[in-house]
Amino acid sequence: MAAGETTTPPFSSVHVNRRLATANRLMAAVHAALAAAAIAHRALHLHQLSGGVARNAAMVAADLTLLFLWTLSQSGLWRPVSRAAFPDRLLESRRRGDLPAVDVLVVTADPDKEPALGVMNTVVSAMALDYHGGRLSVYLSDDAGSPLTLMAARKAYAFARAWVPFCRRHSVQCPWPDRYFAGDDGQDDGGDRCGEAAEERRRMKKMYETFKGDIEEASKENSISRSWTKEKRQDHDAYIITAGEEDDDQQGEETMPLLVYVSREKRRASPHHFKAGALNALLRVSSLVSNAPYLLVLDCDMSCNSRSSALEAMCFHLDRSPPAPESLAFVQFPQMFHNLSPNDIYTNDLRSFFATRWIGQDGLRGPLLVGTGFYVRRDALYGAMPSAATSLPAHGAEFSSMEAGELVRRFGHSDDLISSVRNLHLQKPPATGLQRRRLPRDAALVASCAYETGTGWGDEVGFMYQSVVEDYFTGYRRFLSRGWTSAYCYPAPSSRPPFLGTMPTNLKDVLVQNKRWMSGFLAVGLSRRYCPLACRGLLAVSVPQAMTVAYFGFLSLYAFPALCYATLPQLCFLRGVPLFPDAAAAPWFAAAFASSLVQHLVEVSVARRGLAVRTWWNEQRFWMLNAVTAQLFGCVSAVQDLVGAAALRFDLTSKADDDDGGRLYQKGVFDFTGCSTLLLPATTLCALNAAALVGGTWKMMTGGGGGGLSGEMLPQLFLLSYVAALSYPLLEGMFLRMDSARVPGRITALSVALAAVLLSLFG
Repeated sequence: MAAGETTTPPFSSVHVNRRLATANRLMAAVHAALAAAAIAHRALHLHQLSGGVARNAAMVAADLTLLFLWTLSQSGLWRPVSRAAFPDRLLESRRRGDLPAVDVLVVTADPDKEPALGVMNTVVSAMALDYHGGRLSVYLSDDAGSPLTLMAARKAYAFARAWVPFCRRHSVQCPWPDRYFAGDDGQDDGGDRCGEAAEERRRMKKMYETFKGDIEEASKENSISRSWTKEKRQDHDAYIITAGEEDDDQQGEETMPLLVYVSREKRRASPHHFKAGALNALLRVSSLVSNAPYLLVLDCDMSCNSRSSALEAMCFHLDRSPPAPESLAFVQFPQMFHNLSPNDIYTNDLRSFFATRWIGQDGLRGPLLVGTGFYVRRDALYGAMPSAATSLPAHGAEFSSMEAGELVRRFGHSDDLISSVRNLHLQKPPATGLQRRRLPRDAALVASCAYETGTGWGDEVGFMYQSVVEDYFTGYRRFLSRGWTSAYCYPAPSSRPPFLGTMPTNLKDVLVQNKRWMSGFLAVGLSRRYCPLACRGLLAVSVPQAMTVAYFGFLSLYAFPALCYATLPQLCFLRGVPLFPDAAAAPWFAAAFASSLVQHLVEVSVARRGLAVRTWWNEQRFWMLNAVTAQLFGCVSAVQDLVGAAALRFDLTSKADDDDGGRLYQKGVFDFTGCSTLLLPATTLCALNAAALVGGTWKMMTGGGGGGLSGEMLPQLFLLSYVAALSYPLLEGMFLRMDSARVPGRITALSVALAAVLLSLFG
């Protein structure tokens, strides 16, 4: 370096947690050795074991499946890292007005399950991000085309004209109005609560209460709710407007972010591809209006809880210090939730994903896409290769030199859209006033349901359509398998979560959501064309990353070993038949089981920064329940889709407040309201286990099992007791509880009958 030359300090940093990585690897080596020894002993003594070769072969297959999935999962623990962003350094190096533009894409589909007030809180919080107003645009996709959502969007923009300047003047940390005014964000808002600032805050709160009341009142009006029937939601024209009709004369950083309402055309005869289709429609519309090189994608219930996420994401995207981010496709923030119970019985916090596996994936070549809370490069979504994107001015440079015919084949017959693709690499100054709100002539065209026909949208361009888990599939196929990398920005314990969402608080919605995820994952994992373990591009880049992608693709296969361990040991125990090898092998099985429990407890405790036995127990319990419900039905659904028997369904979970379910969830009590078919396998296996435990123990104690309490039966006795402890909430809901949220009586009766049939046939 020449004398006097200075270097710009890095905008971000990454730290490898070597102690945790070493501990994970040691635990993995111990468990692998113990599990392999136990499985080998059972396989070698297969013909010597009682109970029949078929049963023992099934147990070997179950153990091998568990070992296979566990092996894949270890790649997500191999190299855990932590990242930090330094927005102050970024702003010292670049003027706010010179930062790249960001388009925020928010999607909603059903005003009944996704209440308008919550959606508008997400929209307003995104408009209040700490970013140059002329460089920020928010696009709201309303797939239902609801007049209520449109009316709420207009009122949201009117409120935002006061809320956004208020947040800027007083450096408000929480831009989410509902949470800010409720005072439950748990941190100082950064503003002065005395004098004029306090008076202004009271005025803002009064404005918000008026805004909130108007939307809630409109939601109850029959003239609005009945005017937009279910048929109209599935069959309507495209409608696009920019919120705010008056001219905005504000300039510079005081410019209001743009808000664009988009209701794409929907026809019954045309596939709409669910959330991926809505996002691609927003991609096209936004490219005509603002064409920002970066996009923030948000679910309608995932509000911004911190104003700094945009600057933090740019710290990673724009950092020129080694390793330079030439291949960085997106920066993923974790999903965190504001309505979690201290005793999270449904494991809604998704600890295994966001506090453990994603941190480990980040140490490989980056985490998978989650579906919300990520900042992604537009050119990467368009299908650019990382080698063609070596610096910020090169955004879309690959497309500027592409032949016109190829662009039309990929992006469709819109001159405006083709022009925006060619000009993506140009960093134009932000437009102001009426110019920003003037819609291009092709806006309705690119939002029509027929526009994508014969183009590359959904395959070569944009979010991919071949799976209902469009985030997982797009992140894997569009980015990771093509050489792109990603970064995971997990907040420090003392910092504010960048985004907070709402999780379902009743068991039915939790299981429906998990079933959708599991079926989508497995459909990708079992696909000949898209299986991660057969993807040459991904394997060539990183085998460990291919393993962690495959782990989620095969996650629902846990249903098979769970079914085996919930039926075969029980039936054999009732008959007095030992299903495990001789006493000499028992320590191997016990040690392998204990090592898996210890490894899980360490994972949970590291994530929670302290011994977390209750969280560990809740996860153990819900893992078993989820395996024989959501994962089991996810397997069935995925297989039906692969053989062409039925298409995968996108089951939308309710984001509306569930008062009864919410109260029970906060108390740590399971809410079985509405659970029927999904719950039937779990309740049947629960009844079977209880009957086998009681009957088998009675026979052992009375000598009816041939030999009394023999040592070779003790492993099965322990296993049945452990399953009974895990399934106690089900037993309680079936036989002890009398409230309205208990297991439905018909399900209990049917479960007992099915368990009795199994016992009579095989017990």
